[in-house]
Amino acid sequence: MKIIGINGSTRANGNTQAALQEFGRVLQLAGHEMEIIELRKMKLNPCHACGQCSGTKMCVQKDDINEIFQKLDSADGIVLASPVYFSNVTARMAMFIERTGTMFCANERCFKGKIGASIAVARRAGTNVVYAMLNYYFGIGEMPIASSRYWNNIMARDRGDYDQDEEGIKIIQTLAHNMSNMLEKLR
Repeated sequence: MKIIGINGSTRANGNTQAALQEFGRVLQLAGHEMEIIELRKMKLNPCHACGQCSGTKMCVQKDDINEIFQKLDSADGIVLASPVYFSNVTARMAMFIERTGTMFCANERCFKGKIGASIAVARRAGTNVVYAMLNYYFGIGEMPIASSRYWNNIMARDRGDYDQDEEGIKIIQTLAHNMSNMLEKLR
């Protein structure tokens, strides 16, 4: 089955990327395919609330959101990952949520039934807010949410700190395993 990972970090090869790669490694071992989309590389604009995506699954803005949306629409699962920036998701992740959320709501909740999972990465605090924000996306889209043995958090500040959070790595591995089980049950 196909899973799309959305990396909301603005850093290349950072801790959020490492968490998504570990998540994807576990999914691959279970026979699933995962593609990671780096929002930092994508051109994204805020939603204009024009409503023209209703019934079309296409935004009229000239940026990368339609490409991202098509990949999400054809996926079986979605994992959203964001570092904590001032106690919330990154601005790029917020735009992604706003745009794609508006689009799937305007198109009869077309992501309904896809399995969702979230990962929050922080130096010390704010992960609960980000974890909740990412899961709201799945909740409003009528998407079942995969969980782990604890909140899906990684404690890491500088590049490479991800490897030092042994409990966090186990949480991500369990999350990927649980998402895989949910996907298999949907088959």
